[in-house]
Amino acid sequence: MAIPYPVSSDDELVRRIRAGDEGAFDRLVREHYTALCVFAARMLDSHAAAEEVVQDVLLRVWEQRDRWEVRGKISSYLYASVRNGALNVARRERLLHRWQQTVLRDGDLAELTSTPPDADEEVQEAELAAAVDRAVQELPPRCREVFILRRRHHLSCVEIARIMQITPKTVEIQVGIALKALRRKLAHLL
Repeated sequence: MAIPYPVSSDDELVRRIRAGDEGAFDRLVREHYTALCVFAARMLDSHAAAEEVVQDVLLRVWEQRDRWEVRGKISSYLYASVRNGALNVARRERLLHRWQQTVLRDGDLAELTSTPPDADEEVQEAELAAAVDRAVQELPPRCREVFILRRRHHLSCVEIARIMQITPKTVEIQVGIALKALRRKLAHLL
């Protein structure tokens, strides 16, 4: 059931979205979508790529709404998430461009037109990715949150400390604990 408006604070908006209020989520999208797209487009020089990044961030918010936590302003959270998504896209594009330039420079066009990895490799990669996701989900909640912010969202220890209201040293310790646990849980796959 949608809760009547207006929403008076970011905390209230987050609470409503966590409760599954589609109207509150719609308000979040209407208020932030365009500005986030402009922000991402400046980083990526592509409106299409920018929209995809923003849509991915907003989709992730909705899909994970029951455990979505925002410390501080929603806009700060959204801009940081979009920034990290755009940086990931830009990084992938740079790597692809460098690879293509190397292949073209070396004159080996066969690599550019080579067949994709065989089905066995794709299955192994999918199994590894699923195992990593399961292992991350098994981490203690605080440790998991720190690890995801650090490794998937590429936030600095200081940024994570500010978001979670803990010290940067605690962030480093939690990342270390997570890595040790993941190495132990995934040793049979590596």
